[in-house]
Amino acid sequence: AAVLVNGLPADTIAALRKNKHLVVEDGPGTELNYIVFNTRDPILHHVRLRQAIAMGINRPLIIRALFRGEARLAESLLPPEHWAWTATPPHRYDPAAAQKLLDAAGYPRGKDGIRFHLSMKTSTDETTRLTAMVIQEELGQIGIQVDLRSYEFATFYADLTHGAFQMAPSRWVGGNEQPDIFRYVYASSATPPHGANRGFYSNPTVDALLAEATQSSDRAVQQRDYAEIQQIVARELPSLNLWYLDTVVVHSTRLKDVQLSPSGTFDFLRSAELDR
Repeated sequence: AAVLVNGLPADTIAALRKNKHLVVEDGPGTELNYIVFNTRDPILHHVRLRQAIAMGINRPLIIRALFRGEARLAESLLPPEHWAWTATPPHRYDPAAAQKLLDAAGYPRGKDGIRFHLSMKTSTDETTRLTAMVIQEELGQIGIQVDLRSYEFATFYADLTHGAFQMAPSRWVGGNEQPDIFRYVYASSATPPHGANRGFYSNPTVDALLAEATQSSDRAVQQRDYAEIQQIVARELPSLNLWYLDTVVVHSTRLKDVQLSPSGTFDFLRSAELDR
């Protein structure tokens, strides 16, 4: 029996739903798409500009248009089902507020309507490129000209790890299901090659909270520390979390009792049964 888990474009999934020999099952997933900002950049160093960019991106529209609703909004690295997850103020689409923030920050529109240019590097993955093109269009509406550059993954990843970028879309698959992800991504000591702090974010308060959470065995202390970390990074936006992709399993009608895993693993095969 054929089994496919994730990795299929939304249009392909929609087409497969029409095949009477196949079953498409979906549910909340944990694979996270996000945009990382280079916080050493002269423009993106400013928190207000990162906040304006967040308000200029219509995430619900992209989920509907590119993913056919097969995703849910993300505000944290961790999935909402995790014990260390906490609610943070959502980043709502508000282009009018974004423009006010950009004006107040000293970046008025020029005669051509452009406030400044930013480059966004992407891989050649088709869905990633389409997402970047929509973001380019949306940020253009608030006066930010985004110049897109696509590279083969090896080149893209090398530039990402060397800080040779301004903005870049990326994703977490599996690694964001433990709270240690916060140390790996946000600690000052976790810049490449020591970790995945590719935007060179540095906040002494976050570092102190990470150290306490790592050293403590008290779940209540850890929850408090990780909750505060999530509040800080939601405000300062070293990266903008976009959405968690749904877990989608496509299988033959012969395969019964399929229990989806949010992680998108094949663990369901242990309990699934095959009609003969």
